[in-house]
Amino acid sequence: MSIDLVVTRYREPLGWLEPYLARPGWRLFVYNTGKKPPPARICALATLCRQVPNAGFEWHGYLRHIVDRYDQLADTTIFVQGDPYTVSPDMDCLLNQTSSYAPVQVLSWVQQAKRKMELFSRCHASYLGGCRVWVEPVTAALRPMLHGDRWLHRACRMAKRFKGALFQFLYSQLAGEPVESTTGPAAVHRALITSTRVPARLYRAYGAQFGASRGELRGRSAAFYARLLLWLTTPHDDMGRAGFLPIWRAYTTKEKAILIELMWMSLFRAERFIPTDVCRECLGIAASLPRPPDAKAGASCDRDYFSAAPRLEPCNVTGDGWGGPPSKRLKAKCPITKNDDEA
Repeated sequence: MSIDLVVTRYREPLGWLEPYLARPGWRLFVYNTGKKPPPARICALATLCRQVPNAGFEWHGYLRHIVDRYDQLADTTIFVQGDPYTVSPDMDCLLNQTSSYAPVQVLSWVQQAKRKMELFSRCHASYLGGCRVWVEPVTAALRPMLHGDRWLHRACRMAKRFKGALFQFLYSQLAGEPVESTTGPAAVHRALITSTRVPARLYRAYGAQFGASRGELRGRSAAFYARLLLWLTTPHDDMGRAGFLPIWRAYTTKEKAILIELMWMSLFRAERFIPTDVCRECLGIAASLPRPPDAKAGASCDRDYFSAAPRLEPCNVTGDGWGGPPSKRLKAKCPITKNDDEA
């Protein structure tokens, strides 16, 4: 089986790659976004070391690789950050489990700040061969159901704008094929949002590190990846001229990379390959843990942990996707999901 290891690096040390450089059937591709080039000893053994603009975090390298090598993809391609251990302390363990990978395989656990939470160490429902992996069951607002986490709706402006319809908006914008379906009048977008189906099990992963088979990567067209790369790397002032909704003029390449991180499992329909219902498997453990006094629902598999908004909330999408005053721009109003500053 051929394996391509794709690494997007800014300035991280790459010594951790040395054990994998001589593996039979493995090839290394390094996409460098920082000013300092990768170590010469690594590039001497890599298939490719390439400089790419510093826009879109790790996704710039990932998408550049797929676009450029769409017709020469390996049996399995593994996508990781320059320092994969920040979200995958078991990365070496995971790289030794390639024969057990699902067609789309999550390769991350949780960030350092979350590792003190018992839920992630006690529930092994998404582990791979003893290696720690976590997939997060979420509502259509992409908010966790098993534990409290306010980061998303406090730090992500798009999450504040679309609230309980965040998944539907992002999926309709990023997964549209043919691509013409995501251009046009605001009424087209409102219809796409309301018609977007939310999977019965919706997940997101912490950190964008994963493996994918050739067949799954080619399940999307080359044009899809080229458009996604253009969406990611186009400066915000140029988004309208590049053929995207001018609502994106307010979002930097950094913010757009965070949105892809929230959505990549859904873009690759990775929920098909999660063999168990992670929420049901972990619910007992989550419910046994201390619950903050302001958590209206607590751990469940059908409601947001804090607000108690249902997994699927009937939100009203209004506004004009083509700009205008902030009060008129495309957004969602939901019965329960609100931002912290809303009554």
